[in-house]
Amino acid sequence: MPFLINDRYLDSEERAEVVSVKVAERRHLVCYEACVGEDREEEKKEDDRPDLHNDECPPLTDGCDLPGWRRERIAPCMEFQNEDVSQSFGGSLNIGASSELLRRESQFPFSSAMYVRRGSKCWWNSAKEGIFGVPPRSERRAPEMEHHLAAKLVQMDCNGKRREATVFCKEYEIKNRPVKILGATQGWVAMPSYQKEGETELSATQDNRQDSTEPSWVDVGCDSRLFSAGGSGGWTFANLLERFGNITFRFSDTHGEMMSLETYSKYITSPEGLSDDSPLGIYDSQFGDDEPTSVLLEEYSVPKCFSPDLFECVTAVDDKESSDDNSTQSSTSSNVGESRPPFRWVLIGPERSGTGMHVDPLYTNAWVTVLQGRKRWLLFPPDTPFETIGMIEGRPQIPSSIWFRDYYELVTSTSWPKQYRPVEVLQLPGETVFVPAGWPHLVLNLELCVAITHNYASEFGPHYSRMLEDVSTTEPEFAWRWHRGLRACGREDLIPCD
Repeated sequence: MPFLINDRYLDSEERAEVVSVKVAERRHLVCYEACVGEDREEEKKEDDRPDLHNDECPPLTDGCDLPGWRRERIAPCMEFQNEDVSQSFGGSLNIGASSELLRRESQFPFSSAMYVRRGSKCWWNSAKEGIFGVPPRSERRAPEMEHHLAAKLVQMDCNGKRREATVFCKEYEIKNRPVKILGATQGWVAMPSYQKEGETELSATQDNRQDSTEPSWVDVGCDSRLFSAGGSGGWTFANLLERFGNITFRFSDTHGEMMSLETYSKYITSPEGLSDDSPLGIYDSQFGDDEPTSVLLEEYSVPKCFSPDLFECVTAVDDKESSDDNSTQSSTSSNVGESRPPFRWVLIGPERSGTGMHVDPLYTNAWVTVLQGRKRWLLFPPDTPFETIGMIEGRPQIPSSIWFRDYYELVTSTSWPKQYRPVEVLQLPGETVFVPAGWPHLVLNLELCVAITHNYASEFGPHYSRMLEDVSTTEPEFAWRWHRGLRACGREDLIPCD
């Protein structure tokens, strides 16, 4: 059922929810206005953009706007219709035939919104032509492999022993190489079906993209194409919103701030979400741990091509002890989350959201499957100097949209060292990206995306010894239980000799 127009903007409590998550996510942007101070005059000498943070732009009445989230002006949400770009944007907003909604500063932060001059484009719209397409040079693209071929079993030598493993394991896990896997979602309830065989939302959502030179009010309902991308069933955002709209989701493992999916849907379709440089994205590692979301764990499965997750040995031992002790707790998914570091996430985010450059923890491998939307990836060889790709110790992570603006041309130019050349991926629904251990990478959502990801510990590849060391150093209590689990699973050969 479509939402009423009055339900599509954030009320004061919902705005407070949004700002609480934003403060926890990027605290350094909270003091943006206070910190610029004397530097602003220096900036203006080299920047002809008007000062939108002066006395002519009064603070928002509810104090819930954070202009720092739009400081880079990646995606302006509106155009001022005269040359005096510092002029306030009207007093009302047309939302339909014979209907007008009075503008309130607390609801529509246009006074702090970035601008785009007539006849020009913001960076995001200008960059779409380049980053929305398939990587232009084949040597930069990740290889592709059909899942039914990747999951075939073969015999191979491993540490002087003959072992049975998958073709994927032999060709990619052991060699520590990225790859895109096709067809791994066969049989998944979570996978939406699209209108034509092999069709993704690539063409289906073309007509739904907002022109940044128009007022960016978006009025949508649960059945909106924006939320479903032309898909039906499965984990389209529309279906998740209908099933779990009142359920709160997490945005990070580093803080506990949460937001209901209903509030989040309003945020990403409001002028605030549409104009943020890098909008908030859901990264929930505890989905499925409790009712009613536990059913989601039954709607997908780990692709068979991947090697067994060695960290699961801990879960097996913990469950057995719980049963032996006649524990009142059942061996549900919640026990899994408590037994080991976070390892699975549901990922939801609109265009320009994503994950900045990082290396996955504990030298684990990862796989990511997109169910709705498109993602753009860059993955760098493990020996790439971190500072050259924006991973600078002591500084906040650079959001992926800003990273693409500032670094993409450099790292894909002919002057970039060949040994550090990135692997690029354009990922569509139903496709799975394998992220090898130790590879720095970042992900940019090109459209509203829903995805599932797992990290797993593999005995194969060049980084197993590093994983042992890292686990022992950063997770000593877990390391003790893990070694005990390996013994219980008959894998003493993987435990280092003391």
